[in-house]
Amino acid sequence: MKAYYSDGRGRYGTGEDYEYFYKYDDEDGKPEIHTSSDGLWTYDFNPPGNCPGGIEILRYNGCETNIQIPGVIDGNNVVSLDSTFDGFYELESVIVPEGVTCITGAFYGCENLKKVTLPQSLKSIVYAFNCCFSLGNIDIPPNVTDFSNAFEGTKIQSFAFPQGTDTISNSFSASGYIKKVFIPKSVMYTDEAFCDCENLSEVIIEDGVSNIDDYTFYHCTSLKELYIPESVKTIGRLSVGYMEIREYTDARKTGFRIKGESIVPGFKIKGVKGSGAEWYAKEHKIPFILV
Repeated sequence: MKAYYSDGRGRYGTGEDYEYFYKYDDEDGKPEIHTSSDGLWTYDFNPPGNCPGGIEILRYNGCETNIQIPGVIDGNNVVSLDSTFDGFYELESVIVPEGVTCITGAFYGCENLKKVTLPQSLKSIVYAFNCCFSLGNIDIPPNVTDFSNAFEGTKIQSFAFPQGTDTISNSFSASGYIKKVFIPKSVMYTDEAFCDCENLSEVIIEDGVSNIDDYTFYHCTSLKELYIPESVKTIGRLSVGYMEIREYTDARKTGFRIKGESIVPGFKIKGVKGSGAEWYAKEHKIPFILV
């Protein structure tokens, strides 16, 4: 496997300068980027956001496909990963060390990634495994709270967000494999979490969830019924029970035109009398079953 850069570093065929990193714009000036003494890691000090106190790994420069990320680089504690393996299609497995609290887009597009070991210290996995098409299972540490855009394109079929989860927006958006999910009472933000998940058929929403945001279950055509607990007070635009009317333009259904929206055939809502669920069902003419 050869590096894409003439100086032998990295595998990224973006055509951008090696020292370019998306998170630093012109207003920030040129960041102080460092390369580890072994040449394998590019990193920065004092990562922004909620992951202070160490270094953030911005890029892996080697070619190994089964990797154990070091917890300390050049005497500095690793606390964050950002785009570290972005586009490394050949990566197969990785162990993330204790001490890492934030993963942002670190494995985006790692199409052959099958096994990941995550640390108990982890709190956020924003865009972490987006487009990891071979990833079918993953164990999530209990303190992760932010799953924004985390799993789109994975092969995960069943997933229970841990208690304490705050944000699941776009977490499985357009995923073709997810079938069953559990949403704990701590969840507050759900925008487009399962939008266009056509195989999602079983959802458990724990009593305590207060809102279901816009497009959360939009175009979930296999979801035929949903129990919405009494704690849910607001249900967003096209969030529950709606699907797109699509006119496909080829036999494989890879392209389509959107002709409007309709209620998913056979869909019904279960809930408590006088609840927000009953109001939503009546407002949108969706069958409602008292429980």
